[in-house]
This record gives sequence, C-alpha cells and structure tokens, in this order.
Amino acid sequence: PDNAIFKKFMPLDDSRKSEMIQSLNNIPPVYISITSQIVTYAEQQLQLSLLPSIYYALTDHLAFSVQRYHSKQSLGNRIYWEMKTYYPEMFAIGEYGLTVVEATLQLALPREEAANIAFHIINATPAAAGKANILEVTQLVDNVLQAVRALTGGTIDTTSLNYERFVTHMKFFAERYLGDTMLADDGQLLTSVYTVYPEAAKIALKVQKAIIAIYDKEPTKEELAYLIIHIHRVLTN
Repeated sequence: PDNAIFKKFMPLDDSRKSEMIQSLNNIPPVYISITSQIVTYAEQQLQLSLLPSIYYALTDHLAFSVQRYHSKQSLGNRIYWEMKTYYPEMFAIGEYGLTVVEATLQLALPREEAANIAFHIINATPAAAGKANILEVTQLVDNVLQAVRALTGGTIDTTSLNYERFVTHMKFFAERYLGDTMLADDGQLLTSVYTVYPEAAKIALKVQKAIIAIYDKEPTKEELAYLIIHIHRVLTN
C-alpha cells in the first residue's frame, strides 16, 4: 500500500511493520475499503477512535474469512453466543460489517462472522488496552452464569431486566478480577447482605468456590457482596 494508507493503518513504531506491509501487499485493496467503512461506522456508533491496529487486523481477518468461505471451510465461532449476549452493541457493528461485505463482494458470510468482527472492534477500543483478554472475560462470565443457573435449578428468567443487569455486572467483575483491580476488601457490606439475603449468599459462596477452583484467586469480600445482591435480584424477579 502507498504511504498514506500505511500511515493510517499501522503505527510508525510497530516492530512488525515490514511483515504487515508484506501481508497487506498480498491482500486485494477492496478489503481495505471494507475495513475502512466498518471502522468509520463503528467509531460513529461508539463515539470514540479505535486503535490503529484495527485496520491491519480486520483487513487481514476479512480477507482470510472470504478465502475460507470460497473454500467451503467452517466459519463457526465458539464465542458467538457470548458476543451476541454480552456485547450487543459491538455485535450490531459486526452485523453491519456483514452487510458491507455482502454489498461489496456479493457474498453472504455466515452470521457467526459478525461475532468475529465484533471481537476485533472490542480489542481495538482504547478501554481494552491493558485489560484482561476478552476471551478470558467471556469465559469467566459464562462460567458464573452457568453455575448460577445450575444452582437455581434453571428457574431464572434470562429475559428479565435484573438478569440483564446481572450479566452486565459480571462483565465488569470479570475485568476487575482478571485484571487484578477488584473492589476494596470491605467486609461491612458482606456481613449485611449475608443476613438479609441468606439464600442468595448460599449460592454465591458456591459460585465463589468454583471460581477459586478454576482461577486460583479469591474474590474480595466487596465483590462477593455485590455478587450476592445481584443473585438475589434475579431470584426475586
């Protein structure tokens, strides 16, 4: 690509610059155009500037996805449900990306590909820099939600507003937990909710035990207290 495109697509201090240039030289320019449209739309929707790395990463990904499509290879995404459920705004951007691909290349990639595009957008947001890997976050959230559903006999209404709030809380908890930025360890709130919400506390303690078994790290008392509160809310929906 020419210098103008190169300067936009990759930071000047990137140690892999030559490798990226070579890779982009082997990708038809139409994919760069598609990526640019998706990024522009994403930045408008999110009201922020994405990291420059998105241009190379998404262009390379889209070209490879179309190649696999023509080769009739599987285009599944193992975190499709998680991306659609936990990051609906990003997933909607991914769906927009599919419409751009279809309008430009006259081919319809599977809907699962929207999750892949969303994944790249999330990783290119400034807030994602320095945070826990998005795959680790979604896996932790999924582990907790599955545990809560199992411990409550599957009676939770997953379409309720309280459940939606619970999912949102768990996303932020997972980022704090995996990023070692958990809430301060103040036991006063925990003591209070133990007394007020005994049923939710019993479930939360089992969830905490499962988390420690998997990640070998104990949530703070404050984090446990908020987990109890949110579990109580979904139980009493």
